[in-house]
Amino acid sequence: MHIICWALFLFLPVIFSPDFGTSPKGFTHLLGYPLHFFLTNLLLVPFFYFNAYFLVPKFFFNKENLLYFGAILLLLCLFLFISDLLIPARPRLIPNNNFPPPGFRGVAGDRPRIPFAGARMIPRILTFSLVWLLGIILQVVERLRITEKRSKENELAKVNAELSYLKLQINPHFLFNTLNNIYSLASIQSEQTPAAIMKLSEIMRYVTQDAQADLMPLEQEIHYVNNYIELQKMRSNDKLELRFEAQGDFTKNKIAPLLLISFVENAFKYGISNHEKSKIAILIKAENNRLNMHVQNIVFEREENGSTSSIGMSNTRRRLELLYPGRYSLDFGRKDNFYIVDLKIELI
Repeated sequence: MHIICWALFLFLPVIFSPDFGTSPKGFTHLLGYPLHFFLTNLLLVPFFYFNAYFLVPKFFFNKENLLYFGAILLLLCLFLFISDLLIPARPRLIPNNNFPPPGFRGVAGDRPRIPFAGARMIPRILTFSLVWLLGIILQVVERLRITEKRSKENELAKVNAELSYLKLQINPHFLFNTLNNIYSLASIQSEQTPAAIMKLSEIMRYVTQDAQADLMPLEQEIHYVNNYIELQKMRSNDKLELRFEAQGDFTKNKIAPLLLISFVENAFKYGISNHEKSKIAILIKAENNRLNMHVQNIVFEREENGSTSSIGMSNTRRRLELLYPGRYSLDFGRKDNFYIVDLKIELI
């Protein structure tokens, strides 16, 4: 980008010069463009980088304005002096006593130079000022970019720390509930106890090892949910009417681990009764890089319904906000005697 910009700065005046491509006489030229103008502009290239990458960071950003502007003024005088030396001497007329016809003023000679004088200085001062301001702007923009990058890195680190904290809140809660389930089976010497222990082993492997990654294959997350549901079915009685469906191709997408389980866990925790018929419906569908999840269960009043349930839901919503900002919708609440959760996520 720098090379392109400098090429345009140096060569556009050459190309758009009225004498471009010609060979004018009387001065050194570059394709018909006065060479001293080209060399004058070329002097601004090292000045730009010296100002942008040394003077501005060392003096301007450190509030040493006197030194900074003094250096700029010195460089301006040096630039005007050198650029004036590059301009060919213009002819002047000297008297000729041998032949002074009326109206004749003299013959060509060298006109003396007057440093920093004449209207010719104004365009050079304006060009110098433009390049000087561009150097300041470049460093200001670069500093803002670095500040924004650091801010995003700090925000990302904060988000990762918060996600890790939320995971720690979810995992022990789930594992303790699962152990209670297996204890219930063991206490009645159920034949399902070995199978339950095997499924718990798979669940613990997923939670403690696989789920530490930022994203997991959706297929593994669904398998994890299915293992949890199977464990719950083992400890439930014949009052439970469970409908679980997983539709679609789960091999193409990935999802943040341990994101769906809280909805399923709440359905079993607050939607099962030992004395009344319990109805739970869990539907998961993957289609066109979108995951739809619907959970519905009858609500059986318990003292802790308003505390732990709301904490689990708020944690899950917070994870969704951090992981899928603007790419999810979550609706949950009580309707009549049912608690309904509808979740939609645009997957990666």
